[in-house]
Amino acid sequence: MDENIVTLIQIVVTIIIAFITAFLTNSNERKKQTTVFFKQEGIKTQQEILNFWCSILFYDYDSTINKYKKNNTKRIMEDNNITKPSEITDTMVVKVVQRDSYMYSSKITIKYIGNYMQEIFKEREKTAIMKQMFLVSKIICNMKYDFTGERTSVMDLLKMKINDLDFKKKLKVYWYEVKYFFISNYIRIS
Repeated sequence: MDENIVTLIQIVVTIIIAFITAFLTNSNERKKQTTVFFKQEGIKTQQEILNFWCSILFYDYDSTINKYKKNNTKRIMEDNNITKPSEITDTMVVKVVQRDSYMYSSKITIKYIGNYMQEIFKEREKTAIMKQMFLVSKIICNMKYDFTGERTSVMDLLKMKINDLDFKKKLKVYWYEVKYFFISNYIRIS
């Protein structure tokens, strides 16, 4: 009788483990399939998004918006239900880029995009340029990791952009790194 109970318990435990394993495997497979779909279907879009953010850093905001507008006129018009290219505004362009960035980027990248958008609409004067360059660099580094798995450094990007990256500016970059790390990961302001 004791052997039958032990055998019955073994069978029940085996069945429970099989169900849990099947559930976890199915869940992981769904995540893998979603990831593979977005990687395969979105390569061109990912390239455009990363190019947009790199252009903001290495060129400037206005020329990047104009170039994106020129290259994606039809899509922007369709998304905004307008009929003339002259009706396209910078805000419409940014909304398309934001949507694509949201679809193809990780959660942390999206947080940095949100921080950047808050900065550019809050402070457009010269004093915020370093902060904005840091945030764009952080977006680029995160997107590069999201899309390729390759890690890059914000400081390396800024060294490419800023010729006179002295000790004081480096300290400011490190301060932003710490500040936005906590803002993006731990501080929840409602």
